Amino acid sequence: MCWSNGGYSADLAHPDYGTHDWIAEHALDYLPQAEKQYILDNLVVYLLGTELPDNGNDIIEGIGDTTKHHIYYSTEGMLVDDAAAKRANETYNQALSYLKSKDYANAARTAGIMTHYVSDVAVYAHNMGVNTAWGAEQHHSDYENYVNTRTNSYSDTFNSYLFYDGNLSTTTVYNVTAALAYDTTFGGSNHLGCVWMDTNYNWSNSVFSSRCGEFLNLAVNAVADILHTLYVESSTEQPPLITPVPTNMVPEFPATILLTAALLTLTAAAILYKKKPKS
Repeated sequence: MCWSNGGYSADLAHPDYGTHDWIAEHALDYLPQAEKQYILDNLVVYLLGTELPDNGNDIIEGIGDTTKHHIYYSTEGMLVDDAAAKRANETYNQALSYLKSKDYANAARTAGIMTHYVSDVAVYAHNMGVNTAWGAEQHHSDYENYVNTRTNSYSDTFNSYLFYDGNLSTTTVYNVTAALAYDTTFGGSNHLGCVWMDTNYNWSNSVFSSRCGEFLNLAVNAVADILHTLYVESSTEQPPLITPVPTNMVPEFPATILLTAALLTLTAAAILYKKKPKS
């Protein structure tokens, strides 16, 4: 399970809308117009892309690698399993290649795929499991389904939790995904991490619901940073290599040109000599 995609889209021209779409689309709000224009021009395939990591349908080139949508840390804060960060990095590189070659439709689609791996680790249950130090979660699909009822359109209830953190950072998608998972696991400065969320599952508890909103907001800002980095990296070109020419260097001429010039000089001198009047 993961943040909801709103279902699997039956009409590819109008993808079903869920939490993954909501996160991916609101991340665009924080980008300059030039950085997001290729996505806005291909918004349908961008949003459809957010569904593909969960959807294994070959007809739409689905991926369906749900076993790689997690990151696990040890109690000492050591990274134990970085599956989602690796997949985010792989799809980032694919999107970068498309963007550099100006294949904007595939760049937008793959960028949408990438956002899925990043935002999934903001689901606290994606940092827990039977074989982790935190144990298996008790609440997973019910948590995601509740959130989806408040994020299944661009303008929805949980929009109130969103705010721009004031900075677009150039970073790596691997590090951003791992950092987001770390915050979700250990709970940040308030220590409201995955175990606390699962143990205190209660939407009537304002601390619990606010912490969920914080996870969502962190995910939106993280995706914005990665989309910003993607654009910046695709736009960076190496300057042409210019070899300086020393100013005191005598220009070189081919030997044939020098020989021809010498013969012309001698011929001209002979003609002038013959025309010289005799005394």
